[in-house]
Amino acid sequence: MATRLLVFGAGSQARYVLESARHIASLEVIGLVDVCDNPSLWGEAIGGVPVLGNVESALDQVPPGPDLRVVTAIGDRAAKRGLVQTLEARGYHFTSVIHPRACIASTAEIGAGCIINGGATVETEARIGDHCIIHSGAVIEHDGELDRFVNVGPGATTGGRVRLGSGVILYAGAVVLPDCTVHDDAVVGAGAVVLRDVPAGTTVVGVPARPL
Repeated sequence: MATRLLVFGAGSQARYVLESARHIASLEVIGLVDVCDNPSLWGEAIGGVPVLGNVESALDQVPPGPDLRVVTAIGDRAAKRGLVQTLEARGYHFTSVIHPRACIASTAEIGAGCIINGGATVETEARIGDHCIIHSGAVIEHDGELDRFVNVGPGATTGGRVRLGSGVILYAGAVVLPDCTVHDDAVVGAGAVVLRDVPAGTTVVGVPARPL
């Protein structure tokens, strides 16, 4: 029997989830949830899946249950953190949605509520925290550690033993060299190359990466 999946989000991240779920026989997506309060979406279908309404409406329609799992398919860090807190408080359980064409090492650990797209690679002994998004072509090398709510853009690469703190964003093509730490809520711009640790809350860009 398939597990029912409720996807919180109705934008591009949600479409990634739908694409992955089509290849996962154990998941049945029962609805999308508009997290931006856009009534024009309510009752519409995206990829054949209905948009049930906003968050409060969806919570009323689909209560927690033993065969229900949820995932938060949104990119905004603050909104995602707040939504996860709400869902945890209401008793919902999270699942990770991993495209079958993602390459996940047998010794890697993947937390709850993650989205890992096709073509992503997570190497041996890497640890991915809850509610992370790893986009297509991204590589998390051996012994890497991602805290919660990390977003790794398409083609971004972390070298061995890299640590990304909570809420870190790596934009497309960013590179973090081995043994570096990017601290909580820092942002690494597209194509930047990180040669040393990045302080919390800092945005770095360029080659080598420097504070913006």
